Formats: sequence, structure tokens, C-alpha cells
Amino acid sequence: MSGERGRGVLLKNVEGLPIQVPPAILEQQAHLGPVTTLVWINIVALAQQGRPLQIHSLAEQMGLEVRKVSQALASLADGGWINDEGLEIQLTVPEVQVLARKETAVATEPDSFTWLVEYISARVTVPTPEEKRKLLHWMQNKQLSHEVIAVAVEEMCASAAHESFAYLEGILRNWHGLGIRTYNDLLEHPYLAKVLAPIASGKEENPAEKRWREVFPDVFD
Repeated sequence: MSGERGRGVLLKNVEGLPIQVPPAILEQQAHLGPVTTLVWINIVALAQQGRPLQIHSLAEQMGLEVRKVSQALASLADGGWINDEGLEIQLTVPEVQVLARKETAVATEPDSFTWLVEYISARVTVPTPEEKRKLLHWMQNKQLSHEVIAVAVEEMCASAAHESFAYLEGILRNWHGLGIRTYNDLLEHPYLAKVLAPIASGKEENPAEKRWREVFPDVFD
């Protein structure tokens, strides 16, 4: 294709009524990921056409599993791209400057991330590349420590009938909204996690507490 290294290739628009997509979604697609970005563009198209969102139909139209579409919607809600108001979903375009200010990236120790991936692999299943990207997002941009995410994994294992990354992110989203960032934050609010209740109350060690002693021995010295 000509123009790859020069001035680029000129594009001609398709005829007919185009779907209007704000530049912000294109600027943030590397951060959101291709699936989440395309889900947002599809629901924008539905809104502009006056059609309702039906997750199963959208999943079929995009050639995705329903689970993938649901995960994408959760990510969009977390990033402020949609606002679920009960009977309707309000589409929004968060200011890029606000996102940058709200989610200032912090350095993440490679060993901490590697440890977390290995922990989840051992406790649940090996994370997919997209799930690893989201884990890094929770650590770097949301500033949740790897210990907090590991506790969320244990909480999911103890509470969920069917373990899934979407369920894990639901826990993380709830804790983040309540100001949880570190393991000590969780210990100050033990009611947020079933697996921490025995530790906070000083009761006899249970299997969950035993795992934490093995994983984080310094915390219990």
C-alpha cells in the first residue's frame, strides 16, 4: 500500500448517514482495549439509531461471547464511558484530562505483578493477556496493591458460585470506590471481606487465614 511511510493514504467516506464517534474514544482505545472500545462504538450506534441494547443480540452481532460483552460494559462503567441508571444506560464521554488527573499512573514493581499473576494462576486459572492488562491497570492506574487484589481473589473463591474475572473486577470496583488501596486499608474494614473476618476478630486460624500467613508472613509477625 502506497503512503505507509509518507503522507499517508487518503480515505473517502462511505455514502449515507455515518455513525458519529467522538475522538476521545479513539484516543483511549489503547487503554480500554479493542473489545471494550468496539462495544462502546456499537452501543453508540444503537443509541443513534434509536434501538435498545440487548446484550445477547449485541454479542451475536459482534461474534463475541455474552460474557465478553458484559465484561466490556463493566469496564466502560468503571472508566466513566457509560452510566447505568437502572432502566436506561446514559452514554458519556469522560474528559481525557480528568481521566489523566484521576488515574495518575504509579510505578508497579515487576515482581509484584509477576507474583499476582502466579497467585491467580494457582488459585483460579491462568489470566488471559487482556486480563493481565486489566490487572496491571488496577495496580498502576487505580493504585490497588497486589495484596488487595489477592484478597479479592480469595473473596471471590469464598463467595462466587462461578469464579470469573468479571466477578473479581466487581469486588475491586466496590473496594476502590470505598477508598481501599492497601492491605492495611482492608484490615481496617474487615467487614468488606469474609476471608478477613477471622483475622480481625482474632479467632482460631481457619484455612483462609492460614493461606494469608503463608503468602504474607510479614503481616502477621
